[in-house]
Amino acid sequence: MVFLSLLMKSVPSLFPTTPQFCSLCQSHAQVVKDISSSFIPASILPPPIPSSVFTQFSPLTSDEVNRIITSNHATTCPLDAIPSSLLQDVSSDILSFLTSIINSSLTSGIAPASFKTSRIKPLLKKTTLNPTDIQNYRPVSLLSFLSKTLERAVANQLSPYLSSNHLLDPHQLGFKKAHSTETALLAVTESLCAARASSLSSVLILLDLSAAFDTVNQQILLATLAELGIAESALSWFTSYLTNRTYQVTWNGSLSKPCMLETGVPQGSVPGPLLFSLYTRSLGSVIASHGFSYHCYADDTLLSLLFFSFPSFDKALIATRISECLADVSTWTTAHHLRLNLNKTELLLIQGIRVIAHTWIYWSP
Repeated sequence: MVFLSLLMKSVPSLFPTTPQFCSLCQSHAQVVKDISSSFIPASILPPPIPSSVFTQFSPLTSDEVNRIITSNHATTCPLDAIPSSLLQDVSSDILSFLTSIINSSLTSGIAPASFKTSRIKPLLKKTTLNPTDIQNYRPVSLLSFLSKTLERAVANQLSPYLSSNHLLDPHQLGFKKAHSTETALLAVTESLCAARASSLSSVLILLDLSAAFDTVNQQILLATLAELGIAESALSWFTSYLTNRTYQVTWNGSLSKPCMLETGVPQGSVPGPLLFSLYTRSLGSVIASHGFSYHCYADDTLLSLLFFSFPSFDKALIATRISECLADVSTWTTAHHLRLNLNKTELLLIQGIRVIAHTWIYWSP
């Protein structure tokens, strides 16, 4: 009996708990907030003044709403009252109500409170990682189908304004149609090959930001949107959309209590990546001011510096230029409540091809 009681005795689980995942979601933002609270930001080059402003969203027709609903990928989210595939099937019968909901939000500048909540599902980053270490999990954000329908209506009107006024960073290759990681790799590879063929050596610096989407400061983001000409009702909508958001963590069949999302842009959302690219667009000016080229893909940034290394080069000068550039990048990230992930930041030197000069000897018999 003693043996059986020992076997049946409950053993504390080594796996992370739901409250621990909630704390993890908030910890990155709190660390960056503490670092940035005593920081006096340096002057950042202001964005160009747009030739026009974006003051309000236009109401959608029923056909436009129907196109968004039927073209969206049917996803599964616990926040959906009915499966999204079923909603797509019956959308024509309730289209007038759905159109009214979306247009009411667009014209009033208020995002519905029920659309500002998400479910966080932790997933192991790699199957080979230790599942008992909470740092090995990636929080996946799930949003309701209707909220993403409204978000797509917003993004469809915001994107043309940004493009026509040249307010998007041309070196940000993420979140763009007909662009992918392959586009970024091809652009970098072509630049390096051309430099090497011209006897130019290259220094590559690969920057990585820790939990970048989660640590975006919402007040700085809203100020950035205002600087880009987004005003009045349109700016009010983004203010409503970003503030007073909540999330709940679902893990092993349990659901956490609602937690406030005080920082960041909503992950898994339609406008989230676009808002992040606007938030970080001024980083390119900082990098370019030091004579570095750069390419971005989402929150990954690659800096490159070309220089002649034959017959010799000033190593101290190159090192100084790199240090000064990284110091200003660090200043910028701190001012914008972002944090460099030093464990994933790397430096790579690519030597140019040495071209031997030819001396021509002319001889005649």
